[in-house]
Amino acid sequence: MSSFGAWLRALFGRFGLALVLCTAVAAGSVFLVNRYIDDQVDKIPRVALTTAPVGQNGTNFLIIGSDSRSWIQNPLDYQAFSDQDTQNAPPRSDTMMVLHANGDNSFAVSFPRDLWVDIPGKGKAKMNAAFNDGPQKVIDTLQADFNVPINHYLEVDFETFEGIVNAIGSVPVWIPGVVRDTYTGLHADWGAACYQLDGATALQWVRARSLEIEDPNGKYDPSDGRRWKLYDATADIGRIQRQQDFVRKLGRIAVERALGDPTIVPDLVDALMPNLHADASFDRPAFNELVRAFLGLASGGPGLEFETLPWEDPGRPVSGQSVLLVKQPEADAVFARLRGDVVLPETPTSEAPAAQPAVRPSDVRVRVLNGTGVTGAAGKADQELSNLGYVSGGVANYGGGKLARSEIHYQPGDEAKAKLLAVQVPDATLIADPSVGSGDVVLLIGESFKGIGAKQPLDTGGQPPPAAAETPEEACDRAT
Repeated sequence: MSSFGAWLRALFGRFGLALVLCTAVAAGSVFLVNRYIDDQVDKIPRVALTTAPVGQNGTNFLIIGSDSRSWIQNPLDYQAFSDQDTQNAPPRSDTMMVLHANGDNSFAVSFPRDLWVDIPGKGKAKMNAAFNDGPQKVIDTLQADFNVPINHYLEVDFETFEGIVNAIGSVPVWIPGVVRDTYTGLHADWGAACYQLDGATALQWVRARSLEIEDPNGKYDPSDGRRWKLYDATADIGRIQRQQDFVRKLGRIAVERALGDPTIVPDLVDALMPNLHADASFDRPAFNELVRAFLGLASGGPGLEFETLPWEDPGRPVSGQSVLLVKQPEADAVFARLRGDVVLPETPTSEAPAAQPAVRPSDVRVRVLNGTGVTGAAGKADQELSNLGYVSGGVANYGGGKLARSEIHYQPGDEAKAKLLAVQVPDATLIADPSVGSGDVVLLIGESFKGIGAKQPLDTGGQPPPAAAETPEEACDRAT
């Protein structure tokens, strides 16, 4: 018995020593990581700006994705990211987002580049033009036009974006087919599937404003002997959606890996900091506030909400330009959240989920747009949906010509209605679109459309409709 007791004490002694050593190493790693972050934050190049003081209901970060090409050092990058118009031009805003960091209530709002605004001292112009005079003009425009205060400014260039992706390793993205964008250099000949994108290809993907997909009915290109057609119904809005989806995945992977192994944080910091620019007051507490907002992207977290500023198409050129207008009153609700005037209620803490009202076909008005090129396809789909109990919102031809894949457009907040319709059109891509009227859903049937799936009215029995089977795109979203 005494020998067994000695053995047990020795075992626990070794185990206890190992535990103490592991704890010490972990604590030391966290301490060193914190010291490293402090040092790197202090080294960030600063931009002299006038920003608003931080309030009590969140912090607004203006995040600009700059198209500066000063980092280009090899012919391949030069070909992909420069041309005669841009190689010597000043940096322009390629992406514009305001992140409202407020813990679990954080959300990010993308501002379309073609938004028609009143730029102080310059007059009416596209939002993108404000950055031509520097970030202060963007800050002043957001304050003057929308009463949205900016507390901190961050500018990220192409090289930084590539570096962050490469520091992670890769990010899974669903590619819908053989696609290209001749402006960004994207040429993906792989076919529809989930692919792990490295930094260079990811940059080409998120910057694509002229994304084309190979299609037998598309326009013939003699340079490669293929036929191509535009993939996005609206180029800039489609690009914003890809950017938001990618940033959401990138942030989730980065947060989960950093939480699992804090020692990788310096690699992420090294990828982010060298080419980052910030306002003079951006400090470690501001950095921490930014990190807390992105922590919600971890699996099981509250989520970081992404939204595009509600917009509408005027249907005609404005001052000879193709522009987008701010859609009211929907946009005012977004501005109120950015100002901290509206704070969302806390998520229920009880184990039982909050009851959701059932959505029935009779609650959904569907407008069908024909992008198939087949005469009468929209009318037939509209009749089939009416037979299922959906309310007809009318039919029309899709103004963008033929559409490769069907789409369901819905106003943010009406996702349940869109998902109910998606049960009948499982091939369709769901797209949050502020231009869709409240309560309406727009079904754009493309050449992938095979008809309305169910032939009998859908009776939910007063319960929420069954969830649609997971699509390949959704499976790709969960990949790491």
